Amino acid sequence: MAQKKIDPGEVVNLYSLDEDMPEDTTLALMKTSDMEVIRMVLPKDKEITEHSVDGEISVQCLEGTTAFDVGEQTHILSEGDWLYLGRKQRHSLRVLEDSVLLVTILFIRNSAKEEE
Repeated sequence: MAQKKIDPGEVVNLYSLDEDMPEDTTLALMKTSDMEVIRMVLPKDKEITEHSVDGEISVQCLEGTTAFDVGEQTHILSEGDWLYLGRKQRHSLRVLEDSVLLVTILFIRNSAKEEE
């Protein structure tokens, strides 16, 4: 069964989701050609290897603690912390304790914007 996406104008609580959005599952809340929003549920000791994304990214830590390696720096995100990553900025992460992250990706749609 496909998981329900959020409709424009719909309100959801990211801490207490309904049966269509299990609280222990990573879920793409919405995706358009301009942006994607993902609620990531990550268990302790999970690692995501270095990668980059074509769009700009914001990461908000809703619960837990996660270490983000960005270049030569390590940033520790705890509940309430927010991180911005530029377009194609390489990063990796290690989950220090079970975590829930809200990830928003803004996509660039044309070559004129790429030059900015």
